Amino acid sequence: MVGFFLTYFFLNIILLLMRRYLFLSVLLLFSSCTKVNDIDTDKEFSIDVIVEGQGEVKTTHSSLQINSLVKINAIPDAGYYFDYFEIFNQKIEEEEYSFYLINDIQIKAVFSALPDLAEEIDIYKHKEVDKSPVFMIENGGKEAYLKDKTGKLLNSWSFESKLGNELKLIDQERVFGMFKPDQVEFSFGGYGGILREFNVNNDIIWEYEVNTSKELLHHDFQIMPNGNILALVWEKFTSEESKELGYKKDGPVYLEKIIEIEKSTKKIIWEWRSVDHLIQDYDSDAKNYGLIYENPKKIDINYVDSDDGDIMHANGLFYDPIKDLIYLSVNFYSEVWVIPHNYNTEETKSDFGDLLYRFGNPSTYKSNDERFFYNNHHPNLVTLDIDSTGNFIIYVNGYNTENSIIYEYSLPNVLPISVSNWSSIKPIWSYSNEDLFHGKISGAIRLSNGNTLICEGDFGYWEVNKEGKIVWKYNGNGKTFWRGYVY
Repeated sequence: MVGFFLTYFFLNIILLLMRRYLFLSVLLLFSSCTKVNDIDTDKEFSIDVIVEGQGEVKTTHSSLQINSLVKINAIPDAGYYFDYFEIFNQKIEEEEYSFYLINDIQIKAVFSALPDLAEEIDIYKHKEVDKSPVFMIENGGKEAYLKDKTGKLLNSWSFESKLGNELKLIDQERVFGMFKPDQVEFSFGGYGGILREFNVNNDIIWEYEVNTSKELLHHDFQIMPNGNILALVWEKFTSEESKELGYKKDGPVYLEKIIEIEKSTKKIIWEWRSVDHLIQDYDSDAKNYGLIYENPKKIDINYVDSDDGDIMHANGLFYDPIKDLIYLSVNFYSEVWVIPHNYNTEETKSDFGDLLYRFGNPSTYKSNDERFFYNNHHPNLVTLDIDSTGNFIIYVNGYNTENSIIYEYSLPNVLPISVSNWSSIKPIWSYSNEDLFHGKISGAIRLSNGNTLICEGDFGYWEVNKEGKIVWKYNGNGKTFWRGYVY
Protein backbone atom coordinates (compact mmCIF):
# COMPACT_ATOMS: atom_id res chain seq x y z
CA MET A 1 0.00 0.00 0.00
CA VAL A 2 2.84 2.40 0.89
CA GLY A 3 4.50 1.62 -2.42
CA PHE A 4 1.26 2.42 -4.28
CA PHE A 5 0.91 5.89 -2.70
CA LEU A 6 4.59 6.71 -3.34
CA THR A 7 4.23 5.75 -7.00
CA TYR A 8 1.04 7.81 -7.30
CA PHE A 9 2.74 10.82 -5.67
CA PHE A 10 5.74 10.80 -8.01
CA LEU A 11 3.56 10.34 -11.11
CA ASN A 12 1.59 13.48 -10.18
CA ILE A 13 4.82 15.45 -9.68
CA ILE A 14 6.06 14.37 -13.13
CA LEU A 15 2.76 15.31 -14.81
CA LEU A 16 2.81 18.74 -13.13
CA LEU A 17 6.35 19.40 -14.39
CA MET A 18 5.43 18.33 -17.92
CA ARG A 19 2.44 20.74 -18.00
CA ARG A 20 4.64 23.63 -16.86
CA TYR A 21 7.32 22.78 -19.48
CA LEU A 22 4.70 22.68 -22.25
CA PHE A 23 3.27 26.07 -21.17
CA LEU A 24 6.72 27.70 -21.13
CA SER A 25 7.59 26.25 -24.55
CA VAL A 26 4.43 27.68 -26.13
CA LEU A 27 5.05 31.04 -24.47
CA LEU A 28 8.65 31.17 -25.75
CA LEU A 29 7.57 30.18 -29.24
CA PHE A 30 4.96 32.93 -29.30
CA SER A 31 7.46 35.51 -28.02
CA SER A 32 10.02 34.44 -30.61
CA CYS A 33 7.51 34.73 -33.45
CA THR A 34 6.51 38.14 -32.26
CA LYS A 35 10.15 39.38 -32.30
CA VAL A 36 10.79 38.09 -35.81
CA ASN A 37 7.64 39.73 -37.09
CA ASP A 38 8.68 43.00 -35.45
CA ILE A 39 12.04 43.17 -37.33
CA ASP A 40 12.24 45.76 -40.04
CA THR A 41 13.73 43.82 -42.95
CA ASP A 42 14.48 47.07 -44.78
CA LYS A 43 16.65 48.42 -42.00
CA GLU A 44 20.27 49.17 -42.92
CA PHE A 45 22.84 47.84 -40.48
CA SER A 46 26.34 49.20 -39.98
CA ILE A 47 29.77 47.54 -40.02
CA ASP A 48 32.47 49.29 -38.05
CA VAL A 49 36.04 48.15 -38.79
CA ILE A 50 38.87 48.93 -36.39
CA VAL A 51 42.44 48.22 -37.53
CA GLU A 52 45.25 47.65 -35.06
CA GLY A 53 48.70 47.63 -36.60
CA GLN A 54 49.28 48.20 -40.32
CA GLY A 55 47.00 46.63 -42.88
CA GLU A 56 43.54 46.95 -44.37
CA VAL A 57 40.30 45.00 -44.28
CA LYS A 58 38.26 44.65 -47.43
CA THR A 59 34.57 43.82 -47.09
CA THR A 60 32.18 42.57 -49.76
CA HIS A 61 28.41 42.28 -49.37
CA SER A 62 25.26 42.54 -51.45
CA SER A 63 23.57 44.86 -48.95
CA LEU A 64 23.63 45.73 -45.28
CA GLN A 65 20.19 44.35 -44.52
CA ILE A 66 19.35 41.38 -42.33
CA ASN A 67 20.78 38.03 -43.46
CA SER A 68 23.10 39.69 -45.98
CA LEU A 69 26.27 37.65 -46.56
CA VAL A 70 29.35 39.63 -45.59
CA LYS A 71 32.88 38.57 -46.58
CA ILE A 72 35.94 40.15 -44.99
CA ASN A 73 39.54 39.82 -46.09
CA ALA A 74 42.58 41.01 -44.10
CA ILE A 75 45.53 42.32 -46.14
CA PRO A 76 48.69 43.16 -44.17
CA ASP A 77 51.06 45.93 -45.21
CA ALA A 78 54.68 45.14 -46.02
CA GLY A 79 56.54 44.14 -42.87
CA TYR A 80 53.35 43.01 -41.12
CA TYR A 81 51.28 39.85 -40.93
CA PHE A 82 47.60 39.36 -40.14
CA ASP A 83 47.16 38.05 -36.61
CA TYR A 84 43.42 37.76 -35.99
CA PHE A 85 39.93 39.24 -36.24
CA GLU A 86 38.02 40.01 -33.07
CA ILE A 87 34.33 39.55 -33.88
CA PHE A 88 31.35 38.14 -31.99
CA ASN A 89 33.60 38.18 -28.89
CA GLN A 90 35.81 35.57 -30.56
CA LYS A 91 39.27 35.50 -32.08
CA ILE A 92 39.22 34.35 -35.69
CA GLU A 93 42.60 33.67 -37.28
CA GLU A 94 41.47 33.05 -40.87
CA GLU A 95 42.46 35.89 -43.19
CA GLU A 96 39.21 35.42 -45.09
CA TYR A 97 35.98 35.05 -43.15
CA SER A 98 32.25 35.12 -43.99
CA PHE A 99 29.14 35.65 -41.87
CA TYR A 100 25.47 36.66 -42.15
CA LEU A 101 24.48 40.08 -40.89
CA ILE A 102 21.84 40.15 -38.13
CA ASN A 103 22.63 43.46 -36.40
CA ASP A 104 25.12 46.28 -36.23
CA ILE A 105 28.60 44.86 -35.84
CA GLN A 106 32.13 45.95 -34.95
CA ILE A 107 35.14 44.14 -36.39
CA LYS A 108 38.63 44.49 -35.02
CA ALA A 109 41.54 43.39 -37.22
CA VAL A 110 44.93 42.97 -35.61
CA PHE A 111 48.11 43.16 -37.70
CA SER A 112 51.47 42.51 -36.04
CA ALA A 113 54.94 43.48 -37.18
CA LEU A 114 57.01 40.75 -38.77
CA PRO A 115 60.37 40.10 -37.14
CA ASP A 116 63.44 41.28 -38.98
CA LEU A 117 64.25 38.67 -41.59
CA ALA A 118 67.73 37.83 -42.84
CA GLU A 119 68.29 38.16 -46.57
CA GLU A 120 68.42 34.36 -46.84
CA ILE A 121 64.72 34.09 -45.95
CA ASP A 122 62.67 33.92 -49.16
CA ILE A 123 59.34 32.92 -47.55
CA TYR A 124 58.19 33.35 -43.96
CA LYS A 125 54.60 32.64 -42.89
CA HIS A 126 54.79 33.69 -39.27
CA LYS A 127 51.64 31.99 -38.04
CA GLU A 128 52.22 28.70 -39.83
CA VAL A 129 55.95 28.09 -39.49
CA ASP A 130 57.37 25.79 -36.83
CA LYS A 131 59.39 28.02 -34.50
CA SER A 132 62.13 25.47 -33.72
CA PRO A 133 65.62 26.55 -34.83
CA VAL A 134 67.33 24.57 -37.59
CA PHE A 135 70.73 22.89 -37.28
CA MET A 136 72.27 23.41 -40.73
CA ILE A 137 75.10 21.14 -41.87
CA GLU A 138 77.26 22.21 -44.79
CA ASN A 139 77.98 19.27 -47.06
CA GLY A 140 81.58 18.14 -46.84
CA GLY A 141 82.55 21.50 -45.41
CA LYS A 142 83.96 22.71 -42.11
CA GLU A 143 80.95 24.67 -40.87
CA ALA A 144 77.63 24.06 -39.15
CA TYR A 145 75.28 26.50 -37.50
CA LEU A 146 72.06 26.82 -35.58
CA LYS A 147 69.65 29.46 -36.91
CA ASP A 148 66.12 30.43 -36.02
CA LYS A 149 63.46 30.75 -38.71
CA THR A 150 64.12 34.48 -39.14
CA GLY A 151 67.67 33.58 -40.20
CA LYS A 152 69.23 34.85 -36.97
CA LEU A 153 72.44 33.01 -36.08
CA LEU A 154 72.15 31.38 -32.65
CA ASN A 155 75.38 29.38 -32.63
CA SER A 156 78.04 28.12 -35.04
CA TRP A 157 80.79 25.51 -35.18
CA SER A 158 84.00 25.44 -37.20
CA PHE A 159 86.30 22.44 -37.64
CA GLU A 160 89.84 21.91 -38.86
CA SER A 161 88.84 18.78 -40.83
CA LYS A 162 86.13 18.50 -43.44
CA LEU A 163 82.91 16.79 -42.52
CA GLY A 164 82.41 13.27 -43.81
CA ASN A 165 78.74 14.26 -43.93
CA GLU A 166 76.75 13.53 -40.75
CA LEU A 167 76.92 15.83 -37.72
CA LYS A 168 74.67 15.77 -34.67
CA LEU A 169 74.05 18.41 -32.03
CA ILE A 170 74.23 16.63 -28.65
CA ASP A 171 73.13 19.59 -26.56
CA GLN A 172 73.35 23.37 -26.91
CA GLU A 173 77.11 23.22 -27.50
CA ARG A 174 78.49 19.68 -27.97
CA VAL A 175 78.56 18.05 -31.39
CA PHE A 176 79.33 14.55 -32.68
CA GLY A 177 80.29 14.05 -36.30
CA MET A 178 81.90 12.10 -39.13
CA PHE A 179 85.10 13.65 -40.47
CA LYS A 180 87.54 13.07 -43.32
CA PRO A 181 91.12 11.96 -42.51
CA ASP A 182 94.07 13.57 -44.24
CA GLN A 183 94.73 10.38 -46.21
CA VAL A 184 92.61 7.39 -47.23
CA GLU A 185 93.40 4.24 -49.25
CA PHE A 186 90.19 4.53 -51.31
CA SER A 187 87.20 6.83 -51.40
CA PHE A 188 83.88 7.67 -53.01
CA GLY A 189 81.49 10.56 -52.53
CA GLY A 190 80.42 10.88 -48.91
CA TYR A 191 83.50 9.21 -47.46
CA GLY A 192 84.48 9.82 -43.87
CA GLY A 193 86.87 7.76 -41.78
CA ILE A 194 86.80 9.34 -38.31
CA LEU A 195 84.08 9.80 -35.70
CA ARG A 196 84.68 12.67 -33.28
CA GLU A 197 82.90 14.27 -30.34
CA PHE A 198 83.59 17.89 -29.39
CA ASN A 199 82.91 19.58 -26.07
CA VAL A 200 81.66 23.14 -25.47
CA ASN A 201 85.18 24.49 -26.07
CA ASN A 202 85.36 22.66 -29.42
CA ASP A 203 87.98 20.26 -28.03
CA ILE A 204 87.96 16.64 -29.24
CA ILE A 205 86.88 14.48 -26.30
CA TRP A 206 86.27 11.18 -28.13
CA GLU A 207 87.54 9.74 -31.42
CA TYR A 208 87.24 6.50 -33.36
CA GLU A 209 88.75 5.74 -36.78
CA VAL A 210 88.03 3.11 -39.43
CA ASN A 211 90.36 3.92 -42.30
CA THR A 212 92.37 1.04 -43.77
CA SER A 213 93.04 -0.44 -47.20
CA LYS A 214 90.09 -2.74 -46.55
CA GLU A 215 87.51 -0.61 -44.71
CA LEU A 216 86.34 3.01 -44.49
CA LEU A 217 83.66 4.78 -42.46
CA HIS A 218 81.29 6.83 -44.61
CA HIS A 219 78.21 9.05 -44.71
CA ASP A 220 76.17 8.38 -41.59
CA PHE A 221 75.98 7.11 -38.01
CA GLN A 222 73.37 6.81 -35.28
CA ILE A 223 73.78 7.27 -31.53
CA MET A 224 71.71 4.59 -29.82
CA PRO A 225 69.78 5.10 -26.55
CA ASN A 226 72.45 3.11 -24.66
CA GLY A 227 75.19 5.42 -25.97
CA ASN A 228 76.57 2.92 -28.49
CA ILE A 229 77.14 4.09 -32.06
CA LEU A 230 75.94 2.47 -35.26
CA ALA A 231 78.08 3.43 -38.26
CA LEU A 232 78.32 2.69 -41.97
CA VAL A 233 81.49 1.08 -43.34
CA TRP A 234 82.57 0.30 -46.89
CA GLU A 235 84.15 -3.15 -47.04
CA LYS A 236 86.48 -3.79 -49.98
CA PHE A 237 86.72 -7.16 -51.77
CA THR A 238 89.49 -7.73 -54.29
CA SER A 239 88.85 -8.74 -57.88
CA GLU A 240 89.47 -12.40 -57.04
CA GLU A 241 87.21 -12.23 -53.99
CA SER A 242 84.45 -10.51 -55.94
CA LYS A 243 84.54 -13.23 -58.61
CA GLU A 244 84.09 -15.82 -55.87
CA LEU A 245 80.99 -13.91 -54.74
CA GLY A 246 79.53 -14.11 -58.25
CA TYR A 247 80.19 -10.46 -59.20
CA LYS A 248 80.15 -10.15 -62.98
CA LYS A 249 82.44 -7.14 -63.40
CA ASP A 250 86.22 -7.12 -63.28
CA GLY A 251 87.91 -5.35 -60.41
CA PRO A 252 87.20 -4.92 -56.69
CA VAL A 253 83.73 -4.45 -55.24
CA TYR A 254 82.81 -2.39 -52.18
CA LEU A 255 79.96 -3.71 -50.05
CA GLU A 256 78.15 -2.24 -47.07
CA LYS A 257 78.71 -3.15 -43.45
CA ILE A 258 77.12 -1.75 -40.28
CA ILE A 259 79.09 -1.83 -37.05
CA GLU A 260 78.03 -1.10 -33.48
CA ILE A 261 80.74 0.55 -31.40
CA GLU A 262 80.61 0.44 -27.62
CA LYS A 263 81.56 3.99 -26.84
CA SER A 264 83.24 3.43 -23.47
CA THR A 265 85.55 0.62 -24.68
CA LYS A 266 85.74 1.53 -28.39
CA LYS A 267 85.09 -2.12 -29.23
CA ILE A 268 82.90 -3.39 -32.06
CA ILE A 269 80.26 -5.45 -30.26
CA TRP A 270 77.95 -6.17 -33.23
CA GLU A 271 78.02 -6.04 -36.99
CA TRP A 272 75.90 -6.75 -40.04
CA ARG A 273 77.63 -7.46 -43.36
CA SER A 274 75.84 -7.34 -46.67
CA VAL A 275 78.31 -9.93 -48.00
CA ASP A 276 76.57 -12.53 -45.82
CA HIS A 277 73.22 -11.95 -47.56
CA LEU A 278 73.94 -11.96 -51.29
CA ILE A 279 72.28 -13.70 -54.24
CA GLN A 280 73.33 -13.86 -57.92
CA ASP A 281 72.16 -15.64 -61.05
CA TYR A 282 75.26 -14.87 -63.15
CA ASP A 283 77.77 -17.62 -62.27
CA SER A 284 76.48 -21.04 -61.26
CA ASP A 285 79.96 -22.06 -60.10
CA ALA A 286 80.35 -19.11 -57.72
CA LYS A 287 78.90 -18.49 -54.27
CA ASN A 288 75.37 -17.19 -53.71
CA TYR A 289 73.96 -18.68 -56.91
CA GLY A 290 70.17 -18.82 -57.11
CA LEU A 291 67.07 -17.30 -58.62
CA ILE A 292 66.72 -13.63 -57.67
CA TYR A 293 62.93 -13.53 -57.67
CA GLU A 294 62.80 -16.55 -55.38
CA ASN A 295 65.10 -14.88 -52.84
CA PRO A 296 63.77 -11.33 -52.32
CA LYS A 297 65.22 -11.12 -48.81
CA LYS A 298 68.72 -11.41 -50.23
CA ILE A 299 70.71 -8.81 -52.19
CA ASP A 300 71.51 -9.20 -55.90
CA ILE A 301 75.21 -8.34 -56.12
CA ASN A 302 74.86 -7.65 -59.84
CA TYR A 303 71.88 -5.28 -59.73
CA VAL A 304 74.07 -2.20 -60.29
CA ASP A 305 76.43 -2.02 -63.25
CA SER A 306 79.24 0.08 -61.78
CA ASP A 307 82.71 0.66 -63.19
CA ASP A 308 84.28 1.60 -59.85
CA GLY A 309 82.85 -1.22 -57.74
CA ASP A 310 80.82 1.08 -55.46
CA ILE A 311 77.62 -0.80 -56.19
CA MET A 312 75.45 -0.06 -53.14
CA HIS A 313 76.46 3.37 -51.85
CA ALA A 314 74.32 3.37 -48.74
CA ASN A 315 74.03 6.95 -47.48
CA GLY A 316 71.86 6.91 -44.38
CA LEU A 317 70.73 4.74 -41.52
CA PHE A 318 68.14 5.11 -38.78
CA TYR A 319 67.76 2.97 -35.68
CA ASP A 320 64.33 2.14 -34.24
CA PRO A 321 64.90 1.22 -30.57
CA ILE A 322 61.30 0.12 -30.05
CA LYS A 323 61.37 -2.58 -32.73
CA ASP A 324 65.17 -3.01 -32.66
CA LEU A 325 65.42 -2.44 -36.42
CA ILE A 326 67.81 -0.57 -38.69
CA TYR A 327 66.55 1.29 -41.76
CA LEU A 328 69.27 1.62 -44.39
CA SER A 329 68.96 3.95 -47.39
CA VAL A 330 70.78 2.29 -50.31
CA ASN A 331 71.22 4.96 -52.93
CA PHE A 332 72.26 2.95 -55.98
CA TYR A 333 69.60 0.30 -55.36
CA SER A 334 67.04 3.10 -54.91
CA GLU A 335 65.45 1.42 -51.93
CA VAL A 336 65.43 1.03 -48.15
CA TRP A 337 66.57 -2.17 -46.45
CA VAL A 338 65.05 -3.10 -43.09
CA ILE A 339 67.66 -4.99 -41.08
CA PRO A 340 67.15 -6.89 -37.79
CA HIS A 341 69.35 -5.88 -34.88
CA ASN A 342 68.00 -8.35 -32.31
CA TYR A 343 70.34 -11.22 -33.22
CA ASN A 344 73.98 -11.46 -32.17
CA THR A 345 76.72 -11.14 -34.77
CA GLU A 346 77.01 -14.87 -35.42
CA GLU A 347 73.26 -15.24 -35.86
CA THR A 348 73.19 -12.14 -38.07
CA LYS A 349 75.61 -13.84 -40.49
CA SER A 350 72.97 -16.50 -41.14
CA ASP A 351 69.55 -16.22 -42.76
CA PHE A 352 68.38 -14.54 -39.55
CA GLY A 353 70.23 -11.47 -40.79
CA ASP A 354 68.51 -11.39 -44.19
CA LEU A 355 66.42 -8.35 -45.04
CA LEU A 356 63.16 -8.36 -43.09
CA TYR A 357 61.62 -6.05 -45.61
CA ARG A 358 62.66 -3.71 -48.44
CA PHE A 359 60.73 -1.02 -50.24
CA GLY A 360 61.02 1.67 -52.89
CA ASN A 361 62.26 -0.34 -55.89
CA PRO A 362 60.92 -3.90 -56.38
CA SER A 363 63.00 -4.35 -59.53
CA THR A 364 66.00 -5.12 -57.26
CA TYR A 365 64.49 -8.56 -56.69
CA LYS A 366 62.97 -8.80 -60.18
CA SER A 367 59.43 -7.88 -59.23
CA ASN A 368 57.18 -5.91 -61.55
CA ASP A 369 55.43 -4.10 -58.68
CA GLU A 370 55.31 -0.29 -58.73
CA ARG A 371 58.60 1.55 -58.23
CA PHE A 372 58.65 4.78 -56.20
CA PHE A 373 62.34 5.56 -55.53
CA TYR A 374 65.01 6.84 -57.91
CA ASN A 375 67.96 7.46 -55.60
CA ASN A 376 67.14 8.28 -52.00
CA HIS A 377 68.56 9.92 -48.88
CA HIS A 378 67.88 10.42 -45.19
CA PRO A 379 65.70 7.55 -43.93
CA ASN A 380 64.04 8.42 -40.62
CA LEU A 381 61.05 7.78 -38.41
CA VAL A 382 58.79 10.57 -37.17
CA THR A 383 59.50 11.35 -33.51
CA LEU A 384 58.31 14.95 -33.03
CA ASP A 385 54.77 15.04 -34.44
CA ILE A 386 52.28 13.21 -32.22
CA ASP A 387 49.86 12.63 -35.11
CA SER A 388 52.37 10.78 -37.28
CA THR A 389 54.82 9.33 -34.74
CA GLY A 390 56.45 6.16 -36.03
CA ASN A 391 55.79 6.89 -39.69
CA PHE A 392 58.71 6.72 -42.10
CA ILE A 393 60.00 9.75 -44.04
CA ILE A 394 62.51 9.75 -46.91
CA TYR A 395 63.82 12.15 -49.55
CA VAL A 396 63.78 10.67 -53.06
CA ASN A 397 66.17 12.59 -55.29
CA GLY A 398 64.31 11.74 -58.49
CA TYR A 399 67.07 11.56 -61.08
CA ASN A 400 64.62 10.00 -63.58
CA THR A 401 62.46 13.14 -63.77
CA GLU A 402 64.85 15.71 -62.26
CA ASN A 403 62.19 16.37 -59.65
CA SER A 404 62.66 15.41 -56.01
CA ILE A 405 59.84 14.09 -53.86
CA ILE A 406 59.34 13.40 -50.15
CA TYR A 407 57.43 10.26 -49.21
CA GLU A 408 55.77 9.26 -45.95
CA TYR A 409 54.97 5.62 -45.18
CA SER A 410 53.00 3.89 -42.47
CA LEU A 411 55.07 0.73 -42.12
CA PRO A 412 53.93 -2.64 -40.73
CA ASN A 413 53.81 -2.87 -36.95
CA VAL A 414 55.18 -6.39 -37.05
CA LEU A 415 58.07 -7.63 -39.17
CA PRO A 416 58.79 -9.79 -41.04
CA ILE A 417 55.72 -9.76 -43.24
CA SER A 418 54.96 -12.03 -46.14
CA VAL A 419 56.73 -11.04 -49.35
CA SER A 420 53.36 -11.22 -51.10
CA ASN A 421 52.26 -8.24 -48.99
CA TRP A 422 55.28 -6.04 -49.72
CA SER A 423 53.66 -4.38 -52.72
CA SER A 424 50.59 -3.37 -50.71
CA ILE A 425 52.61 -0.93 -48.60
CA LYS A 426 52.61 2.39 -50.44
CA PRO A 427 53.18 6.05 -49.53
CA ILE A 428 50.42 7.71 -47.49
CA TRP A 429 51.68 11.27 -48.15
CA SER A 430 54.07 12.92 -50.54
CA TYR A 431 55.31 16.35 -51.48
CA SER A 432 56.92 17.61 -54.66
CA ASN A 433 57.38 20.94 -56.39
CA GLU A 434 58.68 21.83 -59.83
CA ASP A 435 61.40 23.91 -58.15
CA LEU A 436 62.49 21.11 -55.81
CA PHE A 437 65.34 18.98 -57.13
CA HIS A 438 68.82 17.90 -56.21
CA GLY A 439 70.25 14.60 -57.40
CA LYS A 440 72.50 14.10 -54.37
CA ILE A 441 72.52 14.50 -50.57
CA SER A 442 69.33 16.23 -49.17
CA GLY A 443 66.72 15.01 -46.68
CA ALA A 444 63.46 15.67 -44.84
CA ILE A 445 62.00 15.37 -41.33
CA ARG A 446 58.52 15.83 -39.84
CA LEU A 447 58.25 18.72 -37.38
CA SER A 448 56.25 18.89 -34.16
CA ASN A 449 53.47 21.02 -35.70
CA GLY A 450 52.96 18.53 -38.55
CA ASN A 451 54.94 20.50 -41.12
CA THR A 452 57.85 18.91 -42.96
CA LEU A 453 61.36 20.39 -43.06
CA ILE A 454 63.12 19.68 -46.35
CA CYS A 455 66.82 20.06 -47.07
CA GLU A 456 67.34 20.64 -50.79
CA GLY A 457 71.06 20.00 -50.96
CA ASP A 458 72.10 22.63 -53.50
CA PHE A 459 69.61 25.28 -52.37
CA GLY A 460 68.86 25.32 -48.67
CA TYR A 461 65.74 24.54 -46.67
CA TRP A 462 61.97 24.43 -47.18
CA GLU A 463 59.13 24.01 -44.73
CA VAL A 464 55.77 22.82 -46.06
CA ASN A 465 52.52 22.00 -44.29
CA LYS A 466 50.44 18.87 -44.80
CA GLU A 467 48.48 20.55 -47.59
CA GLY A 468 51.71 21.28 -49.46
CA LYS A 469 51.79 25.01 -48.77
CA ILE A 470 55.29 26.50 -48.46
CA VAL A 471 55.47 28.35 -45.14
CA TRP A 472 59.24 28.95 -44.95
CA LYS A 473 62.17 28.98 -47.32
CA TYR A 474 65.88 29.52 -46.58
CA ASN A 475 68.20 30.27 -49.50
CA GLY A 476 71.78 29.17 -48.89
CA ASN A 477 73.04 31.42 -51.70
CA GLY A 478 75.25 28.85 -53.40
CA LYS A 479 76.16 26.73 -50.37
CA THR A 480 75.34 23.02 -50.31
CA PHE A 481 73.82 21.28 -47.30
CA TRP A 482 73.93 17.66 -46.17
CA ARG A 483 70.85 17.66 -43.94
CA GLY A 484 68.93 19.75 -41.44
CA TYR A 485 67.62 18.95 -37.98
CA VAL A 486 65.53 20.77 -35.37
CA TYR A 487 66.17 20.91 -31.62
